Amino acid sequence: MIEVREGRAGERDAILALRARCFAGEDPEKQDPRFWEWEFGNGGRSFVAVDGERVVAHLAFVPQLRMLAVDAMTDLEYRRQHLFSRVVECARDTLRESVRFSCAFQIREAVLPAMVRGGWKVAARAFVLVKALRVPRVLGSSGPRAHPHTEEPRTREPEEPIPATTRTPAFLHWRFFTNPLWHYTVHANDDAYIITRRTTLRGLDSVAIADLGWPKGKERAGRALLREVFAKGRAEGADVAAVLVTLGHPALPTLARSGFLPSPHRFRFLVNDFGKPLEQKRWALTWADTDHL
Repeated sequence: MIEVREGRAGERDAILALRARCFAGEDPEKQDPRFWEWEFGNGGRSFVAVDGERVVAHLAFVPQLRMLAVDAMTDLEYRRQHLFSRVVECARDTLRESVRFSCAFQIREAVLPAMVRGGWKVAARAFVLVKALRVPRVLGSSGPRAHPHTEEPRTREPEEPIPATTRTPAFLHWRFFTNPLWHYTVHANDDAYIITRRTTLRGLDSVAIADLGWPKGKERAGRALLREVFAKGRAEGADVAAVLVTLGHPALPTLARSGFLPSPHRFRFLVNDFGKPLEQKRWALTWADTDHL
């Protein structure tokens, strides 16, 4: 008999074992118990399907964006039994009692139907934009690049987008300075900041822009920092600079003018308002609002 319920203390290793079965070799740092404690040790919650002692389906939430859904997975041997849908429903019915709304970045197509049935709806789209830093290497690569059939993000100034996450000092400290395995570089001047991490994206050595921001009217300060990021990346041999950004982010026009182009990679941002409609209509999101970089 498979039981669907909220996860319990002490099930970390069983959930990590499920991750190893589902995503062998993918994001290996997330198999590290230190990463787990960083991500879920401060208010994270998990929901599981359990067959005896074995966790066979899972969906977790972290206190970003009023509880961000992460780590959706189902054991290969237990698929086509609608277990993930049952886990999603359990999470929805439990969280709605204490959470104003919940969000998710839909990355894998297989996850979308269950999330939609559970009440999560598409609220925005996030694009991965790239800028070549070493043209010969990039042109010879099978990695991300602009594609003639890729949906082009709009580059006009958005109308007063509302940030989804308040960039408080506490959030920034936790997100960028306490992770035991991911290390970031901060570029800042009096009016703007950009936070980057060197990583590999689709086989390319990348300077990933995890977060950025500047007040309206200070776009010149942002462009100056982008030039600094590009110069540092070139000097260190990076192939591309990359950024994840939603259409509602106020930095999008500046990024486009700085040479970023849309790659084929884009994701849906989902929101479940638990039947209490939100006033927020636009979402200004970056990789900082995910657990993927």
